[in-house]
Amino acid sequence: MTRDSENPLSILDAMAYVEAVHKALSAENTAPPPGVEGRVVAAVLTDPALLAYVRQWAEARRALEAGLEPPVPPPIDDSFRRVRDLLRVAEAGAR
Repeated sequence: MTRDSENPLSILDAMAYVEAVHKALSAENTAPPPGVEGRVVAAVLTDPALLAYVRQWAEARRALEAGLEPPVPPPIDDSFRRVRDLLRVAEAGAR
């Protein structure tokens, strides 16, 4: 039995959430710089509460994928702010 943090779906959900936060912050349809996304995803995967939130967000997003509406950015809440801060620290370290 694999841990939730090693589950491929958990990893994909974390990547999608990190990219969605990055897009909301940068207003660009791009992923974070190379290496940055991996560090932030790793941090999400090691935090059980944050990972549970991200999995729930991703599950709700998958339910809406078939719609014609553009994707809704993640709500600006504590989890968003945590990932935002992780992105900023990781991006500063990548320079």
